[in-house]
Amino acid sequence: MCTNGGGMPGSAGEALSAMGTILDFLSGPAGDAVDAAGLGAVMESLARIDARHAAVRMRFLSRFDANDCHDSDGFQSTPSWLAGKTKTTLRQARGEMKQARRMTQTHPRLGEAMAAGWLSESWAGSIAGWTGKLPEEARDAADKILLEAAAGGADIDDLKLLAITIEEAWRRENGPDEDEDDGFDERFVRLDTTMDGAGRVTGNLTPECGAALQAVLESLGKKRGKEDTRTAGQRFHDALQEGCELLIRAKMVPDRAGADTHADVHIGLG
Repeated sequence: MCTNGGGMPGSAGEALSAMGTILDFLSGPAGDAVDAAGLGAVMESLARIDARHAAVRMRFLSRFDANDCHDSDGFQSTPSWLAGKTKTTLRQARGEMKQARRMTQTHPRLGEAMAAGWLSESWAGSIAGWTGKLPEEARDAADKILLEAAAGGADIDDLKLLAITIEEAWRRENGPDEDEDDGFDERFVRLDTTMDGAGRVTGNLTPECGAALQAVLESLGKKRGKEDTRTAGQRFHDALQEGCELLIRAKMVPDRAGADTHADVHIGLG
């Protein structure tokens, strides 16, 4: 049961006060006194502390949500309470709540690795996204395998390939889930063009198509120096165009009516 305005137990309050004191110490002259040679070690230590802090925060947040503590302050949900009480955006609050549930309920091994300080929150989120595609009975074992690989020195790309291999092996052994909706029948892409040639793309992509498109956009849509002032959306638009033009120039697009496919692009001098 939660009570509005209730105080913290003495031990927890003292621990949080000590954390604040330590942060003040590091933010002051003592932190400035660290020389350049020692900054790398400081950053590595802070990364481990950040993972542990995130794990503790998610643990408390999960308990807060399970006990409907937001009701005491008149909020309808934990995310809305977070947005109102901790001065964060509602979108960020929803993301925090989702991550807390994943790490404490669906993927407890990942949460434990974060609490131990050797697995970052970003790596834990990536692993959860990959193994979350598996059914519940296979998920924990997959998390265990990936954690062991990460502890052994595997990088994030190695872990992704291993996760794909695990998923494919499970599918081969167990076959497709009859109740699983893979989005195959609902897949579509539609390109609507206006009289001046401008277009709008809408669609519903399968996970495989989405992953392939994301890889192309991220690869070709990177900033190209400090002078590149394009927004992320503009860079991804240009990346999609560049990817299509590369396919056409490489003659990897089937001929149309006996003639090579080509694209004429008109760009204003402005």
